[in-house]
Amino acid sequence: MVTNIGSAMSPIEDTINTNTSNSNNGSPKSTDGGSANNKKFNEWLAGLIDGDGCFQLSKKGYASLEIVMELRDKHCLYQIKDKFGGSVKLRAGDNHLRYRLHHKAGLLDLINAVNGLIRNPVRILQLGKICDKYGINLIDPQPLTYNSGWFAGFFDSDGSIYMNDSSGQIFITVNQKNRFLLDALVELYGGTIYIMVKQGAFKWTCYKKNEILFLVNNYFKVNPSRSEKRVRLNMVEKFYELRKLHAHSATPNSVLGKVWKNFTVKWNQVVKK
Repeated sequence: MVTNIGSAMSPIEDTINTNTSNSNNGSPKSTDGGSANNKKFNEWLAGLIDGDGCFQLSKKGYASLEIVMELRDKHCLYQIKDKFGGSVKLRAGDNHLRYRLHHKAGLLDLINAVNGLIRNPVRILQLGKICDKYGINLIDPQPLTYNSGWFAGFFDSDGSIYMNDSSGQIFITVNQKNRFLLDALVELYGGTIYIMVKQGAFKWTCYKKNEILFLVNNYFKVNPSRSEKRVRLNMVEKFYELRKLHAHSATPNSVLGKVWKNFTVKWNQVVKK
């Protein structure tokens, strides 16, 4: 059985307050906005924007940023809102939330935070139009490095983590239409890129045990996932430990069988949040 957190959508039990703008018209709570003082957060944010974000400049010259995520990841959007202002609202008839930032002070602060960290060519062009409007120098991104928080944000937006119970493997994947963004992942984190012809996209896939454990223990502990995918990342070592004990093949009423069942229940509950 394959359970995929990256593609499933799910409701959450708590109520979303759709009137989330700050009392100061969505402006940031502080003037520093977390820009230069939080490099890891800015890198994560850039990766998230490259996956799920969109810089927009209307015909009337109004600039804004929008990021859309699933309901279960609402805390990601509220972290951004707390630093830069803006609003978080439920999309009508959808299980997704939309973060929108158009307040000039907050938007300029956010641009200052991610300028030079955005890597998606489409997003760079979008950002370039806004930079041109405000007379800001658009900074080219430097080559991606292993410890950059960008990958964590990119994973939180376009990534998945799931297990194949029958093969005993965990898969960490990222889907993207632009292969350029995935090539760097192979160089830094291993894995393989597959062509998804029907979807018109590419998939970076990491499934070797040593590569998975290295990612979990060396990368994500320094650059943590902020989405609900972090729950499964924190369960990876336990998965391999139980597989080594053959808990997955133990009789249901045995101690190991019960432990395995509890593990899989917790694993699968992630998509229900």
